[in-house]
Amino acid sequence: MTSSGNSLRVLFRASAGSRRGFGHLVRCLSLARALGVRPLVALRGGAAASDVALALGADLVASPSLRTLRALAPDVVVIDDPIPSPARRWIRAARTIGALVVTVHDLGLGAPEGDIVIDGSATRNAAAPKGSVTLTGSKFALVDPRIAAAGPRAGRAWRGGRHANSTGSRHRQQEQASKRVVIALGGGPHMQTAEAIAKAIVAGDPAADVRIVAGFAPRPYRALPRVRWTTSKQGLAPALGDADVAIVGGGMSLYEACAMGVPAVALPVVPAQAPTVRAFAARGAAVAPAAPADARGAAEAALGLLRNPQQRAALARRSARLVDGRGAWRAAAAVVQLAQRAHS
Repeated sequence: MTSSGNSLRVLFRASAGSRRGFGHLVRCLSLARALGVRPLVALRGGAAASDVALALGADLVASPSLRTLRALAPDVVVIDDPIPSPARRWIRAARTIGALVVTVHDLGLGAPEGDIVIDGSATRNAAAPKGSVTLTGSKFALVDPRIAAAGPRAGRAWRGGRHANSTGSRHRQQEQASKRVVIALGGGPHMQTAEAIAKAIVAGDPAADVRIVAGFAPRPYRALPRVRWTTSKQGLAPALGDADVAIVGGGMSLYEACAMGVPAVALPVVPAQAPTVRAFAARGAAVAPAAPADARGAAEAALGLLRNPQQRAALARRSARLVDGRGAWRAAAAVVQLAQRAHS
């Protein structure tokens, strides 16, 4: 399902990199899919970020400058950048060519000065100027629309209980035997935290099947006993889809896990993620360790979920209600409607 935005010329301006992460880029790609348009991205980031963007399916503008923006003359410019000053330069340039401006935010960061302001955060939404179309709250979380198209799913224990059939007894035995934990905290320095969590989980339950998603731009990783490494070149959804429990940060990975109905332990890997993790935990949509960056606490929370199928099922249901995965389609419909009105 896509919105009827195929005839629109859309340019996405996103920041990405090992320090600022890739959530801004991922949101733009999700919105492009929902719009049914080419994911043409003017990237603010280095060579490594460009490689990741290409691997994720983006088409990159060779020279992402304001001059290029004017030459392309898009109908819509989507800007997802948490730093206000570069965002405002693109907002001003887009308006000089008469483009509809869409600004995308997380926790209200950036310059919320678009004609349409999208902030799918579960807390601390952007305050848009008067006259803007404001789309805020987890209802508008820009997760990959292909997740919603596939339908929400929970960990294997929930599937076995909710979708039982004539062979349910055999399936339930298989589900109960499954103990797959997927750890997705990003690459770089967060891999050390992932390693510490993985070691604590296998020490607490030798039967656990632990997999670490090494991030979009990972460093070389070390072999660990009873722990497998995987990559996320096509995004996190394939890895999360096989998880009974996921351990994720407080960024887009948490929203994706919730949209898929995967029981999640949320661990803020940077201070800015702490409000999101607290909001999800307060609504019963994720489990959070008592202290931020608590690797042992995260491992103990995951082990507790593995031992409690009923808690996993309840957590999965609440998380899928909070983030239903249809936010990108809702936002795309609003963009198409306003763009068509502007050009009528």
